[in-house]
Amino acid sequence: MPALPSLRSLGKQLGLSAATVSLALRGDPRVIPVTKKRVLQAARRAGYRQNPLIHSVMSAMRRSAHGSYHGALLAINHSDSERPTLIPYHAELLAGAKSRAKELGYSMEHCWIGPKTLSLPRLNTIIRARNVQGVVVMPFAGVLDFSELDWSGLAAVVMDYCLSRPSLHTVLPDHHLSIFNAMEQLSAAGYRRPGLVLEGARDARLKYKWSAGFTSAFRERQIDPPVPLLVNERISRANFVRWFKLHRPDVILGHMQRDIIGWLGEIGVHVPRDAGFLQLNWTERTSLCAGIDQQPALLGAAAVEAVVAQHNRYERGPPENPKTITIGGRWTTGPTLRIPFRC
Repeated sequence: MPALPSLRSLGKQLGLSAATVSLALRGDPRVIPVTKKRVLQAARRAGYRQNPLIHSVMSAMRRSAHGSYHGALLAINHSDSERPTLIPYHAELLAGAKSRAKELGYSMEHCWIGPKTLSLPRLNTIIRARNVQGVVVMPFAGVLDFSELDWSGLAAVVMDYCLSRPSLHTVLPDHHLSIFNAMEQLSAAGYRRPGLVLEGARDARLKYKWSAGFTSAFRERQIDPPVPLLVNERISRANFVRWFKLHRPDVILGHMQRDIIGWLGEIGVHVPRDAGFLQLNWTERTSLCAGIDQQPALLGAAAVEAVVAQHNRYERGPPENPKTITIGGRWTTGPTLRIPFRC
């Protein structure tokens, strides 16, 4: 049986010292990128695995000698705007990611890319200059190709289905389970005619998980949804009011809280007395309401944990078999439902 590769044997193979190999595997900025890449490739080919006990002891020694800083992470967002701003969901996601990164001994910065901000080639230069070891790609509308970015030395995750290339590990909400569980809560509260209102692009971007979870809740009971879905390219007052008057749902699940409650009020329908409302992404609420809290801060923390775990296993670049981590949304009651509500 061949001997397991060690830092010493990798160093001998590459003409480097064992100390240099160790620094390169940890992503230390004192090792130049070309050497770091050679070491990572050789370690992967040789099947090198760290001894977890030795790694734990050495990490503790380094922390006591040099503090708890381990490296730099970067959150990447996309916008077509010249002066982009974070929406509340992204702000909470980023706050959760930064907090968890700090706990694990990493710094984390945020940057915008797009036609009016940074290009991917320019971002490559910044990543090398700042010795970034891991990247979190934040969710954004549309699907983009990020293959111009040099992923070979990076641990990375993406937080949505927003990349056509490369294929990365993914961390995202479990939309299907979240709406399925919400439907059970609504049923237990006495609602019998729920209606789903969605802009088609929002459902399509999530691989139709909202509409699939909604209809699955009825399929489990072996009945058809009593209210047809309102899924249009654009939800307008006209098509919403027409749908509502025709089908009379007793609770509406959707994203457009202010518009939907306003339109209902204009036709004499009071929320929650005459019909309830559930916000699918509670972070987007415009006032107190019931909804599904997709827990963006928890998702951001999970994304950082996944990147750091890859970094500690010396896994760099797009994975051969990408994995997905999903986190279920949290049911949040509120004054838009006929359910006891406490501030």
